[in-house]
Amino acid sequence: MCWIVNYVKRRICALQGSSVNISSEYSYPYNKQPKSKFWYKTKRSGEEEAEKLIEAVSRVEYHDNMKNHHNLTIKKLRKNDSAEYTFRLQQHNEGWKQSDLPGVILIVTDLRVKFTPSAEVTEGQRVTLTCSTSCPLTDDTNYLWYMNSRPLTLPEKQTKHLVLDPVSSQHAGKYSCAVQTHNISSSEKTLTVKNKMGKWTPAAAAGVCAVLLVIIPLPVFLWIRLATLCFVSMQQHSISSLK
Repeated sequence: MCWIVNYVKRRICALQGSSVNISSEYSYPYNKQPKSKFWYKTKRSGEEEAEKLIEAVSRVEYHDNMKNHHNLTIKKLRKNDSAEYTFRLQQHNEGWKQSDLPGVILIVTDLRVKFTPSAEVTEGQRVTLTCSTSCPLTDDTNYLWYMNSRPLTLPEKQTKHLVLDPVSSQHAGKYSCAVQTHNISSSEKTLTVKNKMGKWTPAAAAGVCAVLLVIIPLPVFLWIRLATLCFVSMQQHSISSLK
């Protein structure tokens, strides 16, 4: 029997902040039980030497069993965890043994909300919101959608796509998405909806009015104040004349 290392999955897509399990299966000659077992990380560029992953590091765990399975667990994934991972065995007084095949490619992604056709639309259009990732997650991923930080209740199972057809001014707001199993959410993105006359939604219009009130020039304010005082003075003079 030869030294053999195989991997359960050759490519894994995982969310930033979540945990991932990378599994290997191995076999070795009957009289050459391995002394050491380690996982190595190699940047995808291939320019750097492989880095040995030490189990003592708080985010890294090794799991071995008697059936020649060895798992690597990485917690609280970061973007720079994206790399190729290989499992290696070492026998007494011999070098490291590993598979001649490539290791496991891990891609760490975040969640982002994307609008199609755009984030600024007109009432009556069809708008598709997508909970986007840089690599495909598993097909059984459960998604959640939020509007203005409140969960949306939809009649059917929520997917990575949220369709607003036709869109109305009531749909204007800040949207975010999340993956239910990991409780990890995206940042908020704003959807702006104009009516068919090209005017802003009521919420946006209120904001514009508030700004206009704030930027009234000081000379205009003084003129309004002076006119009011003059009007009051004239009223008082007229009353005095009548007396």
